[in-house]
Amino acid sequence: MSDDGLGQIIGDLYPYGKTTKAYRRVPAEPVERAAILAEIADMAHTEDARGDKGTVSGSLYCGDHDHYHFLGEVFDLYSHANVLQRDMYPSATKFEGEIIAMTSDLLHGTGVGVVTSGGSESLITALYSYREQAREARGVTRPNVVMPVTAHVALDKGAHWMGIEMRHAPLTDGYLADVAAMAGLIDDQTIALVGSAANYAHGLIDPIEEIAALATSHGIGMHVDGCLGGWLLPWAERLGYDVPLWDFRVPGVTSISADTHKYGYALKGSSVLLYRDKDLRKRQYFAFPDWPGGLYLSPGFAGSRSGGIIASTWAALLATGESGYLATADGILRTAATVRDGIRAGVPELEVIGDPLFLVAFKAAGDLDIYLVNDALIAQGWRLNPLQLPPALHFCFTRPNTAPGVADAFLETLRGAVAYATQHKGEPAKSGAVYGFGGTPQGNAMVKSVMASVLDAMHEVAPDAPAS
Repeated sequence: MSDDGLGQIIGDLYPYGKTTKAYRRVPAEPVERAAILAEIADMAHTEDARGDKGTVSGSLYCGDHDHYHFLGEVFDLYSHANVLQRDMYPSATKFEGEIIAMTSDLLHGTGVGVVTSGGSESLITALYSYREQAREARGVTRPNVVMPVTAHVALDKGAHWMGIEMRHAPLTDGYLADVAAMAGLIDDQTIALVGSAANYAHGLIDPIEEIAALATSHGIGMHVDGCLGGWLLPWAERLGYDVPLWDFRVPGVTSISADTHKYGYALKGSSVLLYRDKDLRKRQYFAFPDWPGGLYLSPGFAGSRSGGIIASTWAALLATGESGYLATADGILRTAATVRDGIRAGVPELEVIGDPLFLVAFKAAGDLDIYLVNDALIAQGWRLNPLQLPPALHFCFTRPNTAPGVADAFLETLRGAVAYATQHKGEPAKSGAVYGFGGTPQGNAMVKSVMASVLDAMHEVAPDAPAS
């Protein structure tokens, strides 16, 4: 990547660099609250406008600002509460227990689980539980986990932190986990298998029953990453869609993660990690009786937590209700089907990956540069998610995308984007500046360097911002 390309990526992180003051130290005198609120409101409304149009993939799962306002009111009542201190805030036990119970009921579980800050924490916590279980019960010292290459990368992050080897199995021609390949990667140090329902890249549900049976045959657990689909697939099944079994009805599934802050329409960040039994859940607990500060116990990685998230998540589930979830799921699934079938029938240059329900991924059917297609979509205000290995795009459908005319408008724009990519064949794509450079030691090193630079920039004040 050129310095200009990297500079453009980093520059895009600072749209307010020249229009607002930058605070590099605490102001000497308090800033008026009205001025603070006005500045925040201006940024929030500007940024929300894009998602409210329905042209964004994923990210905004609800899109109902009345719902957000209601949850904000609930959050306000508990924003200051530290739910670590249950003697002061016993309502947290009601909220947390009932969130777990409702999620477990939806997924045919046993009511055993925890609430976490999001999908990454749920996945990493599950890894920790399996590692501890295998160490204590089987004496495993070199733990590994077997999962398809499409399993969420947060698992790789957690494994990196915890010294767990991740063994990535290839996919079948249908872009699903190759169970036979997974079987070949298992040994006496394997602590768990993983499957997705559905995976982030392509929106497809792995053959969970087969993976769970494989896990059972080896006497190990199986985690289902339902972070994305966990609060949507049950409603799809009730609406009559063909959804393969993937939850606790499958023998051998021992844990599931499901994000309430996605299709549960709670505020970020909120997720639920469910276990089949309490023995596995207790592996994630931390208790330290010999600290001078007193007896310390914690259910997971977090210490202090705001009661606002737990209370507002509980409120979101109640305020939406079964009828609300079913109606919303119906709109999302219909919209996704319109786009999926529209690509298949009307855009021969593209190929839909697999047979998705709510997240539609597509790649070039020939030598078309899919990132040039993405360039043209971006120019028309659409924000899709670029993929790699293979190069592709995906559109994760949420409530804002169900607005009348959005699906048809997207298909029309997509056909124009394909024409643009055809006309500009051979030109470098702006949105493909990083994708495609990986896959070799040199390429991966370059990509990691670029990514590190971007992460650095995310934690710094705009270099040319006016000082306060």
